Amino acid sequence: MLITDKDTNKVYFSRWIKDFACFSEIKAALQRNHIEYGLLPYTKDWWVRDFMPIQITEHDFLGYKFNPDYLQNKSSYITNPKQCCNTLNIAVRPMEIVLDGGNVIKTPDKVIMTDKVFKENPKLTHHQIKEVMEKGFGCEVVFIPWDEEEEFGHADGMVRYVDGNRVVINNYKDCDEPFRQKMLEALTPHFEVCELSYNVEDPSEWNWAYINFLRLGNYIMLPAFGFEEDGQALEQMKTLFPTCTIEQIEVLEVVEEGGALNCISWNIKE
Repeated sequence: MLITDKDTNKVYFSRWIKDFACFSEIKAALQRNHIEYGLLPYTKDWWVRDFMPIQITEHDFLGYKFNPDYLQNKSSYITNPKQCCNTLNIAVRPMEIVLDGGNVIKTPDKVIMTDKVFKENPKLTHHQIKEVMEKGFGCEVVFIPWDEEEEFGHADGMVRYVDGNRVVINNYKDCDEPFRQKMLEALTPHFEVCELSYNVEDPSEWNWAYINFLRLGNYIMLPAFGFEEDGQALEQMKTLFPTCTIEQIEVLEVVEEGGALNCISWNIKE
């Protein structure tokens, strides 16, 4: 069984998280809910999710090659996670696949990711990539289509694990029916699929980011932006996660940089 967000109890951020004014609210929320947090040294940007290893079991951390195409002209922003892991005394098991941690969604017995991973590893066949990853993760990998309008190809802005056999996908029914159908075709053979949707007159371009929440155990920190969708997102999450404490934190400054709460965090079970 893979460790999922529900099993985690500690969260780390990059030391650069202090660049965001909202970090004071994030920190206060974690303290109110008695959740431990730490700041990682040796990081070169805020997006710790993308380069830190994947926790498989309590003492098994899976690494990968963090060398994304969108940073090829910005190599100074590519963090070497080895230094971070050494600081935490975490031993990492390597996997020879170019990957971003934001493209990994864990359920107890499967991993979901976009098929952008095939583009990132052109010297390997699709079969070889799948084989290497399933050996590394120790479970089946389910591929969803990459929405190429989003250059990063991260699954954590598209789908999240809920519980049991349920996942929730973003609000494609509001804006992109053909892509929604592709998502459903990829996921419904494996999962019961729930969907977000927002009934507003003037939809925000940032409303994709509600799904990029941070979950630690039965606590969920949900993005807020001061948009009409905020309340609808909260009510839908309360329905999806009825046993969780859900708290909204305004993080517009983060989403304007291209990510949200899951992107800037790395939660593990200690």
